[in-house]
Amino acid sequence: MRDYEKIVEQLRSEVEKRYAGKPLARHILSVAEFAVEIAGSIDCNDTLLCRRVHVAALAHDLYKKFPQEELRELIRREAIPIDEFSRQAGGGLLHAPPAAHYLRTRCGVRDEETLCAVYYHTTGRPGAGLAEKILFCADYLDPSRENHASEPDLSILSKKAKTDLDAVYREVLGRKLVYTIGKGKPLHPSGIAAWNEVTGRNQSSPGAGNL
Repeated sequence: MRDYEKIVEQLRSEVEKRYAGKPLARHILSVAEFAVEIAGSIDCNDTLLCRRVHVAALAHDLYKKFPQEELRELIRREAIPIDEFSRQAGGGLLHAPPAAHYLRTRCGVRDEETLCAVYYHTTGRPGAGLAEKILFCADYLDPSRENHASEPDLSILSKKAKTDLDAVYREVLGRKLVYTIGKGKPLHPSGIAAWNEVTGRNQSSPGAGNL
């Protein structure tokens, strides 16, 4: 990845500027550290993978706390690719596409695996690459998140992610889908398709267009 150090510096600066002293800043930095740990455990010699997940993790929640209308206006103004389900549902589905867009347009990242890891970190998708799975799991399993208090086995899953990522990815995906159902909300088609894939039933997912 070209200009890796420069991109990391820019992202860290952006996180500090937007969320300094807030739990979200701690979460973002914690996820970045954990994602690199997972990548290193999978293949300590794969420098590109570690760089991909590091950059993706630092960027993934850059727009997490932005107001809904501000996100919608940004998506409209800059023609950010977003699927129609997310556009209509809003809520937590709106912040990932702008973060991927920021990486591509403000940081010059052209690596599709890095961009997809950010774009799909809330929903998952069928055909997810290694960087996508790592960020998806690291985001959910982040030790600094409050959900660790209510799900005590997350520490076990965190260790397992370093040795059996696919199994943990399936578990995390399933828990997120169940959580959404429990809230009485509709499931994103990409999440459904991802679940069908990991459980052995392949299903194509509606694309969001080129990132």
